[in-house]
Amino acid sequence: ALGKGAAWLLTQQEQDGSFGKAYKTAMTGLAVMALLAVGRTPDEPEYGPAMRRALNFVLSQMREDGYLGHADNSRMYGHGICTLMLTEAAGMTRDEILERRLIEACKRAVKVILRAQAVKKPAGHQGGWRYEPNSGDSDLSLTGWQTMALRSARNIGIDVPASAIQAAVDYIKANSHADGGFAYQGQADHPVLRGIGLLALPVCGVYDAPVLARTTSKMLADPPKWSGPWFYYRTYYSAVGMYQMGDEAWNRFFPIVDELLVPHQNADGSWPDPPSNTELSGYVQTPVYSTSMAMLALAVHHHLLPIYQR
Repeated sequence: ALGKGAAWLLTQQEQDGSFGKAYKTAMTGLAVMALLAVGRTPDEPEYGPAMRRALNFVLSQMREDGYLGHADNSRMYGHGICTLMLTEAAGMTRDEILERRLIEACKRAVKVILRAQAVKKPAGHQGGWRYEPNSGDSDLSLTGWQTMALRSARNIGIDVPASAIQAAVDYIKANSHADGGFAYQGQADHPVLRGIGLLALPVCGVYDAPVLARTTSKMLADPPKWSGPWFYYRTYYSAVGMYQMGDEAWNRFFPIVDELLVPHQNADGSWPDPPSNTELSGYVQTPVYSTSMAMLALAVHHHLLPIYQR
């Protein structure tokens, strides 16, 4: 299934190296990350040239100050996704020239994330991130992408202050519920965001918070189903989050993900939109997004992408 998905993604690349019909920077970041997650690298003969074109496209969209979310209006979502992708690519290439180029770009991108976190915000929002680099509030969804990007940056030797990680931890914990739920902005439990809590806390070095065990039980009792809003986002974060919870939880959860995604794959290797999924409405009806997210959810089982390893 993953091989078919990777082959299909390769057919969707535009001449300029991008993927997708809209939000091209973010979509290219997701597509490259999906290819990296199944073991494809910029160094190999079959996929390498396409991946290098995609990396060059993303780098060409970076603003002088390091911001990646402006050209396609994907904002801090696109910035977090692409920063994570660039750091992972830097860690998975043996080409020293490419690695240095990616690391230099990542240093600039990380500064944007740190500046955005440092914006003065009201109580309950400090430590997180929102749609714009200068936003005065935060939400857990955007915070998940930025914390992954920061951890991945640390993995390749980029300096990330411990205070920034601790501030993110405090924000994530503030959005957790005693029963294991997680909130978007300190409100009611949002099933889509439970996986973000499971992933973001371990990514920040917190492995023993009591909420993690309760969230794991909640996720096993209420896993994603092939319908409903934000399906791919929920399934992706559920998979990468539950993997962090150890073999006992993962060996119960992965068959659910496998049976959820593999039978619904299209014959051409892409993944379709499930019934009642509103996540792409007004965003972009593109199977590049759904296929990339499905591959990332399935590929965590092979733990090739460094950020998703335990």
